[in-house]
Amino acid sequence: MLEDLDQLAARIGQLVQRTRQLHAERDALRVRLEAAEAERSTLRQQRAETESRLQALQASVDAQGREAEAVRAQAQDIEAGLRATLERQTAEHQALQARCEARESELQRLRAVTTRARERIDAVLVRLPGAAAGQEHH
Repeated sequence: MLEDLDQLAARIGQLVQRTRQLHAERDALRVRLEAAEAERSTLRQQRAETESRLQALQASVDAQGREAEAVRAQAQDIEAGLRATLERQTAEHQALQARCEARESELQRLRAVTTRARERIDAVLVRLPGAAAGQEHH
């Protein structure tokens, strides 16, 4: 019976040792679990921050895209306005050039008419009596 008690005591000692070992493993697992949960929490926070930055960047890209589109549309409007102004000024320049050429032609015609009129007047004056005497005084 003593032997049975010794075996029982040895068995109880083994159970106590195994229980302590299991408690130590449980505590180590708890520490690892807490560390894993802390890491998971940190990763979730980092993910949330990254998603927030990504959303902010996306919003910024969208805003810049809209701004670029507005600037492009404004540039197109300005270009169209400048083209219209250039066409209008070109047409005005051509009209002025045509009027200048017409006036130049009219001036040349008037000069020719004036020259012919002087020649006729001179011819009439030469035929008048006393014209030779009048010319000597000039």
